[in-house]
Amino acid sequence: MPKSDLSGASSPQKGEEYIEVWNDLVSPRDLTWSLVSCGGCVAIALGLATLLSSSLFMWGLGGAVLGFIISAVVFKPKRVVEIVEAEDLAAGPAAPAIQSDQEFAGSGTQGEAR
Repeated sequence: MPKSDLSGASSPQKGEEYIEVWNDLVSPRDLTWSLVSCGGCVAIALGLATLLSSSLFMWGLGGAVLGFIISAVVFKPKRVVEIVEAEDLAAGPAAPAIQSDQEFAGSGTQGEAR
């Protein structure tokens, strides 16, 4: 069973492989480019801070935030999320269990498992 079936994530591109990072599936290509863009933004921000004789910490933090924003805009999530109503959730899994209990009651073998 593919990992995408286990985590609830599904991919529109069937041939692409995913790796698990912090209990989520990500594309190695997108992850690599996100790290490169964040690292590049931090390096540029630290270079500017050095030239301006300013706080390295604040410029580095600003570069990291800018890199994160760029990554969030450029690389869209690949998963498909379906929102279901509360009534659908309550009726879905419980309905087959009630039907099987009724089947057991009709056959006279309530205590036995199939």
